[in-house]
Amino acid sequence: MNFYKTFRSGLPAAASLFILPYSASAELVGYWKLDDNFDDSSGKGNNGVFFGGTTYEADTPTALVGGKSVAFDGQAGTYGAINSGTGGMALTTFPSYSVSMWVKGEGTANSDDRVFSEGSSTDNNPLFNVGTHNGSADGTVDIYIRNGGGGETLNHGHSPGTAFDNNWHHIAFIGGSDKQLDLYIDGVFDTTFDYANVPDFTPDTTTIGGILRAGDCCNFLGSIDEVAMWDSDLTPVEIANLALGTPADDIGSPPEDFDDDGMPNNWEMANDLDPNDDGSVDPDNGPDGDPDSDNSRNAEEFANGTDPRNDDSDDDDLNDGAEVLAGTDPTKPDTDGDTLNDGAEQTGGTNPLLKDTDGDGIADNDELTNGTIPTDIESPPIGGLLSAYWPLDSTDGTITPDEGPNGYHLDLMNMDASNFIIDEGHAVASFNGADTLLARIHSVDDDLPISQNPAYTISMWVKITGTGQNDLRFFSEGSTISGNPLLNLGTRNDGSDDSLDVFLRDGGGPPHQFSTAQPLDGTWRHLAYTHNDANKKIQLYLDGVLDREDWTFKDLTSPDIDTTSIGGILRADPSHWVDGLVDDVSLWKGVMSPAKITELASGKTPDEIAGTASFEVTSINRDAAGNVTITWNSRPGAVYGVWGSLNLDEPWNELDDSYGSQGNQTSYTLSAGTPFLDPAIEPRIFFRITK
Repeated sequence: MNFYKTFRSGLPAAASLFILPYSASAELVGYWKLDDNFDDSSGKGNNGVFFGGTTYEADTPTALVGGKSVAFDGQAGTYGAINSGTGGMALTTFPSYSVSMWVKGEGTANSDDRVFSEGSSTDNNPLFNVGTHNGSADGTVDIYIRNGGGGETLNHGHSPGTAFDNNWHHIAFIGGSDKQLDLYIDGVFDTTFDYANVPDFTPDTTTIGGILRAGDCCNFLGSIDEVAMWDSDLTPVEIANLALGTPADDIGSPPEDFDDDGMPNNWEMANDLDPNDDGSVDPDNGPDGDPDSDNSRNAEEFANGTDPRNDDSDDDDLNDGAEVLAGTDPTKPDTDGDTLNDGAEQTGGTNPLLKDTDGDGIADNDELTNGTIPTDIESPPIGGLLSAYWPLDSTDGTITPDEGPNGYHLDLMNMDASNFIIDEGHAVASFNGADTLLARIHSVDDDLPISQNPAYTISMWVKITGTGQNDLRFFSEGSTISGNPLLNLGTRNDGSDDSLDVFLRDGGGPPHQFSTAQPLDGTWRHLAYTHNDANKKIQLYLDGVLDREDWTFKDLTSPDIDTTSIGGILRADPSHWVDGLVDDVSLWKGVMSPAKITELASGKTPDEIAGTASFEVTSINRDAAGNVTITWNSRPGAVYGVWGSLNLDEPWNELDDSYGSQGNQTSYTLSAGTPFLDPAIEPRIFFRITK
């Protein structure tokens, strides 16, 4: 039987060669056939009006039967508006939505012109646009979404595939409140665009063939046909059927199935299966058949949208049956979107369902490119991730030093040496809750602010009472030119308890979020906050133990962020000063492993973790009188313990448990005649210095 060959010959060249099953999921909210009017065929009454130079033409996609399309002349004033003057569709505000349309245009002849747009009639700033390459460089699809400018923009993302080469192509896109836009070209998944950094807005114009704000612009030269919109996600199956010519209002109609085997006739014919044989004549034709020997039965291939004649439908080196077992998408070569195909991930031992298998904040493919191990959270080595370390032991009156690799010293604001005190044997910084602050304004090429990195960890010790301190901050990153972008760790915003308050804002964001435990209880507690763009996860550790990881994620991308502060917020003006003690603050441009966080919480210093500690004994001298002097590299303001032993056996003899630092070098002298450890008599003495 050769009738299926004729069926195939009518498909557009870029379309899939198999028709897929349908399972109703989305409700049509607008359907414009564009045959001879701009009326809404869905029955929802969302009619459109054309302005300027548009004409109806007989040129339509091959996959469609008859009808007309609308040609746009690309001139100013030419576009089509839906619900013109009455609020548009505001489709992009739906929790989820889908748009389907056919387009024909030349990308190199259209510079930044739009086939779909939602915007505002009163404000030129907020925009949601789908159109041609902004530089007319090629035929890719250009996505531009903005509300605020700068970091609050998806700034011209381009599709890998081509849709504007002066031939008809079907495009469909799915978006919603998760701020992820999935693009399909000719029924095949193309790529995902992430616009989580763009604040929400409510448009009041919806257009095709251009943008409508106070005026129109970006007018498309080309043709558009069969525009449809839904109130939720279409499935890949439904999108493929649309690209094969199924009218939008027919999506969901029960297909013919002559042999009642659960697989529609047209799907069977398109895939070389006999629509009159349920497998009783030739098992390969039935639902349990497996003609491509990929361990995925025909019924499963039909349900998953895979090709029963191709053992690897998405060409990712992992056959369809293996993908079903692994839980990956057999229609997408890269399920997790980390640019490693699923087969390569399985072969290499990474997780094809996670962009960042080891959770260190670096995507798997980036680790392979950089020569690190994507399954080991300690690779790259932790030492290379330290961006800043402020021991908060001392000051020269102007700054407190950064003992990390970059020298990002913190400036004192209304503080002096009296704010660096000894508490429980440690030198720490004290804040008065009125005007004291440590802060730095960063330069463009700095590692800081730490929140501008795709992954980071904030580690610190605090002794703060949260109850009664309303919305005060002990760590913050903000902007000297804008009050909007903020990363804040502080006391609960209403001061009602001792929980830790996390507040993230960048053109909007989640509300105040709180720790499960109550760490701000007036005792010394270790806090570690980790942030990972790759898997959109935030974790909070208290005293080395995971407290919470179900935070609402927010990435701070605004280029306006330029300050890091301890004890309050530094924006154009300082504010939100906290009352309490802070010690040993370190910032890392990666997600620290739980084991390393536990080491910090147990008292190990950040420079010891990073392998950069300079604390070492530099000399031991015995003079003629028998006195012994030991000298070591030290930290200004630190307090040390000095111990001695004759044979390394416990107990050690305590010589001084609170010996103050003398600066960068500290010396201690054991005088002759010291009981049990007389250096004038003993031929050998062992020393131990502790901090």
